[in-house]
Amino acid sequence: MQILVSHPNSPRSIALASKSFSLVFRPVRKSEISCAVELVPNHELKRSDYKRLTRHEVHGFIGLISLNDSIFIGTITGSAKVASPTPHETVNKIYAVDFYCLTDRSWDFVDLDVQGRALPEPGAPAADSALQHPCFELKKLLSNGSFYYSSDFDLTSTLQGRGFNTNSLSKDNFEEEFMWNHFMMHDMVNYRDRSDSSTKEILDAEGFLTTVIRGFAETFVTFIKRWKVSQTVISKQSWKRAGTRFNMRGINDEGYVANFVETEFIMYSSEYCYAYTQVRGSVPVFWEQDAALINPKVQITRSTEATQKSFDTHFMKLLNKYGPVDVINLLSEKSSEAQLSRRYKEQLQSSPNFKYDEDVLLTVFDFHKETSQDGFVGAAKILPQILKFMMNAGYFSYDVREDRVISKQQGIFRTNCLDCLDRTNLVQQLISLEVFKLFLHDFEILDRRGVHNELDFVQRHNSLWADHGDQISQIYTGTNALKSSFSRKGKMSFAGTLSDATKSVSRMYINNFMDKNKQLKIDGLLGRLPDQKPVSLYDPENEFVTTELEKRSDSFTSYSNMNLFVGTFNVNNLSNRSSDLSKWLFPIGNKFKPDVVVLGLQEVIAMSAGSILNADYTKGSVWKTMVSNCLNQYAEKYILLRVEQMSSILILLFVKEDKINHATQVEGSTKKTGFGGMAGNKGAVAIRLKYGNTSFCFVNSHFAAGAKNVDERANDYAAINKSISFTGGRNISQHECIFWLGDLNFRISLDNLQVRRELSEQKEGYLERLMKYDQLTQAINSNNIFRDFCEPTIQFCPTYKYDFGTDIYDTSEKARTPSWTDRIIYKGNNLQPLAYSDAPLKLSDHKPVYAAYRCKVGFIDEAKKLHLRNELYLDYKNKVDRAGPEHASTFPMEEEKRVRQRLSLPVENQLAPVSLKSRSSGTSLQSAVRSPSELERKNMSLTPPPVPQRKTLPTQRMPPKPPMSRSSTSLHSQGLAAVGSNSSIPDLIELDSLPASEDDESSGVAAPKRPVPPPPPRKPSSQGIAPVGRKETEFSIRGNLPPGETSIDDTSANSSLLEMVIDSSSPKRTRQLLPTSESDSARSLKKTPPAVPAKKPQLHNLEIR
Repeated sequence: MQILVSHPNSPRSIALASKSFSLVFRPVRKSEISCAVELVPNHELKRSDYKRLTRHEVHGFIGLISLNDSIFIGTITGSAKVASPTPHETVNKIYAVDFYCLTDRSWDFVDLDVQGRALPEPGAPAADSALQHPCFELKKLLSNGSFYYSSDFDLTSTLQGRGFNTNSLSKDNFEEEFMWNHFMMHDMVNYRDRSDSSTKEILDAEGFLTTVIRGFAETFVTFIKRWKVSQTVISKQSWKRAGTRFNMRGINDEGYVANFVETEFIMYSSEYCYAYTQVRGSVPVFWEQDAALINPKVQITRSTEATQKSFDTHFMKLLNKYGPVDVINLLSEKSSEAQLSRRYKEQLQSSPNFKYDEDVLLTVFDFHKETSQDGFVGAAKILPQILKFMMNAGYFSYDVREDRVISKQQGIFRTNCLDCLDRTNLVQQLISLEVFKLFLHDFEILDRRGVHNELDFVQRHNSLWADHGDQISQIYTGTNALKSSFSRKGKMSFAGTLSDATKSVSRMYINNFMDKNKQLKIDGLLGRLPDQKPVSLYDPENEFVTTELEKRSDSFTSYSNMNLFVGTFNVNNLSNRSSDLSKWLFPIGNKFKPDVVVLGLQEVIAMSAGSILNADYTKGSVWKTMVSNCLNQYAEKYILLRVEQMSSILILLFVKEDKINHATQVEGSTKKTGFGGMAGNKGAVAIRLKYGNTSFCFVNSHFAAGAKNVDERANDYAAINKSISFTGGRNISQHECIFWLGDLNFRISLDNLQVRRELSEQKEGYLERLMKYDQLTQAINSNNIFRDFCEPTIQFCPTYKYDFGTDIYDTSEKARTPSWTDRIIYKGNNLQPLAYSDAPLKLSDHKPVYAAYRCKVGFIDEAKKLHLRNELYLDYKNKVDRAGPEHASTFPMEEEKRVRQRLSLPVENQLAPVSLKSRSSGTSLQSAVRSPSELERKNMSLTPPPVPQRKTLPTQRMPPKPPMSRSSTSLHSQGLAAVGSNSSIPDLIELDSLPASEDDESSGVAAPKRPVPPPPPRKPSSQGIAPVGRKETEFSIRGNLPPGETSIDDTSANSSLLEMVIDSSSPKRTRQLLPTSESDSARSLKKTPPAVPAKKPQLHNLEIR
């Protein structure tokens, strides 16, 4: 495959030219992330006058991505073959990728340095050298050696799943979960799905849709007795909850878990083929760890009830795909891991969707305990516990000679430890070898007792698993796996122990200083960054459907009012567990029952230095219980959905049980601002979620104290607003409804005695007079902080500071000025405030504050939307068909008019999507893009003319492969060098200067003649494993070769493209083309101010409706 670019004096377009067809891309309009695509036979591409954009051969197209308002085409430019599970299947490791800008010529033929910056041309301004290629970080990520692809089989599938000898490139059944370029290929996949069968065949056969996985692949060739075999391990990591170690833990709402990896061990020989699959994945509950701590503690962030749906979704996927599941839990029973194990078992036993101990089994094996005395050899103690399931689940086996399936695997082991790395690697390796022994015994190849570690194939098996463990660990943590020395050699040496210690230190450094940036790169590749959208392919048919869906959104969107209760309370280290919170949480009894309750608490622990440095997180559990008991005193049941705690600051999210399914994408985040950001006595904790189709963010803050420290509080706000972030870098402002609550510590800037006098006398308008001097109100009105935030009119007295247990303001020596420190402010268009007041509780030196809101939220019925979408596609096609070919150019007029308005160039200069009928000729797709059987033979590499009748680029025919040596050989040792990545092209290479075919007389370019070497004699078919090396694929050129001649080298096959691209002998046709702050204490008073009872106005006149 080659990549071509149009001449500068032509409309910008880039073509991916494969063996027989080319995909031509053209930007539709610069203001939109959209482009047009056309599938064009190569013999029609010459008149567009394209030039090669790179000298390197393109091994695959990996998709489209938009960065810095530009569209880039991603390609694989460097790869090497690393695995061959069967003779007709190969796996290639990606070593280099390049991105070519579709919307801007600035990056064409540009030299790049090692930092991805453009090197200035002679005489150019030095400022140009500071520019970095927008895709440089993506290039680094995709070229780090952890990504793989295949040109001849579906790499997302298992051998049992795809079948033997199918050699299918079809994308109909690929597993989206393992396709790491899914975001980049989003619209291309949709485009293929909407195409007819012949177009699908062309797209698949020409390699235009390359599936990229992330994980590991490697093959060794070895011997079992005199039986020559290949051993292959292929692992695929899911991207659904992909990320680095401490950034991605547990499960998400859709049932996908972190570090989920499907690993398959394959053995192939001339007689039998064997395969066995295992999976690993994080404990499927909502849990996290704080990487900033030396010994990060496990924090479970959702209740059992709130977790069950996602938990069951995860296991139902496993049951539907693999059959019965044996969960192997390797967590410790003594450390902080124990709570995870307890929750794991609880969730399994609570599931209503599958039977515990029948559909899903649990094997608990404390790895650290079992290996504490005998070393890692003790891990084998697990085998007797899982032997029964192992025998029942079986393995996949295939008789190569008789071409039939002998047995299938009907069950799977799901193994986990904390990271699903080191302990998991070792146990999966043991299981793999044990099941392989069963196969050898069943087929009477070797007795199980005769298999020992000195055998070459066992050593190769262990080396494969050690390499595999290192690769998966590199992906998740940035270092090789621990215990890999034992995995590789069967024993742990002093050097191995020292190496593990070094890796542990490296992991700590990487987790704290590098993982955040790595996570952003991964999120960028997967399309998770805020407001990141896939590049859309312009298609009038899709445009029509999208427009109609917008018009008819009410048919699949329903709206309802969601009642929301938000509260804040500085509890001053309250320790009375029997405190009644009803007057706060139910201020008007059970007349108002919110759907969602969010409570922010401050000072849940003592504010001493010792307490802050050694935060007691059990206080959070106390408050969870107190609040839960209060909320559930009536008939309605509330589920604790999320807890986020940082030292003394805590936020709780409860959702009514019957509304729990409406809340998704629940996340938490924290930011310390105390002692310069080092302590958690000040700062914020935040929770975000989507309720229906509306996003919410709740921030509970405790700002700097002190009457005059307004600037410090403003700095706290700025730091929190900047630093609080969630998955994909989403920040606070990127939500539709935002609530900022807590002890914001803003004071009344008046003399203490004057404030107390106003509160004591309570003359008409006293609250309004005091509010004029409220620091927060002044800050909001001046737009210094909390821009665009609102607050209902305050109709309650200041909430700080009271003598403990009374309604009397501070009578201590400091005699702090009464102030409204506890606030709830909001931002959002769909919010209707219903109430805003304090609660008459005397449990702290603060009064709790609450606010009630009503919010209109939308709910999209995805099933109805999909059904309507399909109907609209069918309706569009039917209307076009009824109009007939002669009216195709004028129907429908509104779509044609919209097309013309959208395009920056005249319609006739644009490219038409393949899905449309040809407007100029009135022909349908079947004639505009014909199936391979209808194309002229001379233009198809599937059935090319005999080689001697045409001139091709000089190539070296592959010599016969020497027989494999008896020693095992890794594919890495085959001398397969990666093709270099293209970062610069010194000059333009005109397509016309390349060799042409003999019948391209109009080109006037003579092809160099070189005698064709005589073909080697045809070798008899071999019953053994095929030699490792370049293979013949289904689409290799072998159609009309002379007798006895083998298929042409891949380079020769791809070079045949050039003859078709420059072929100008075909008649030219006219086509109309469319784009497809006073200190903390008050001043000393000569006399202690009189104790003023805090008389309250009638607060419930703002009725909650």
